Parts: sequence; C-alpha cells; structure tokens
Amino acid sequence: TERLYLRQLEINDALRMSEYRDKKEVAQYQSWTHYSLDDALRRIKQCQLIKSYNQPKTDYHLAIVLKNNNILIGDLFVEIINKKVFVLGYTLDSQYWSYGYATEIVNAFISYMKDTYQFKKVICYAYADNVRSIKLLKRLGFMKFDESYYYNDVGYIKKIR
Repeated sequence: TERLYLRQLEINDALRMSEYRDKKEVAQYQSWTHYSLDDALRRIKQCQLIKSYNQPKTDYHLAIVLKNNNILIGDLFVEIINKKVFVLGYTLDSQYWSYGYATEIVNAFISYMKDTYQFKKVICYAYADNVRSIKLLKRLGFMKFDESYYYNDVGYIKKIR
C-alpha cells in the first residue's frame, strides 16, 4: 500500500514480534496471554518452511512493515482452508492502533489473494468484546455468520468480488 508492505518474517524479527505480541492490551484479544522470544522464534521458523501461499491446509504469518522506516508494526495470520476460502487474522502493536493500518493492510491483502490466487471468500474471527476489530470487519463489508460461546468469539465472512 502507500504506507505499508508485507514480507516474510525473518529471524531478526523475533524480538520485535515478541515485544508487541506480549503487550497486555494486544494479548487481550488473542489466544495467548504471554508471547516470549522463543514463541516468536518457533513461529518464524515454521513460517519459513512454507513454500506456497495458497496451498490448502497451510498457515503462516507475514510481517506488516511501515514503508517509510522499515519498522515491523504487526503481522497477518493466514490459514488456507481450500482453493476458494482462507482465514485471515491480524495483530498490530498497540502503538500503531487508530491510524487505519489494519484496515489498509487487510483490504490490500484480500485484493491480492483474489487477484493472484482467485480466492472467493475470507473468514475472520474476533473476540466478542473486541469492538475495534469488529468495526473494522464491518467497515470492510464482512458479515457475521457464527458465534462461539466457548471461545467468546464471533466469525465474520466476506465474499470477495
């Protein structure tokens, strides 16, 4: 995009990734409560093994980076369900909330997946109390399709046109 770009995570991103993912306000809306340097290193190494970004039953993270200073501000999680549907998640350092970065990169990535691999649907999940994320999804045209009382999350889906 004009302000951001995506790239593969690199080993030297591990410290920065663990820093923002370990913040209480960031972890509050994720599946973890603590995110260590070892957690980041392990996940980055797994992601580096991925050879195809559209292979069903694979998942990976991509680095979200500011163009003007090359700072890692977050990451996208992608899980390929099948040749038509993928799941997308996003984690941004709280320092970069409310600047429109998540909207910008999520929208751009969905377009990329449609144009490059012809995906037809994208699914996102958010905790029911994550008001910011739910507003973002609705703003981008996602519709609620599921609710989990066990995980206290809500599923949103978007047909990609």
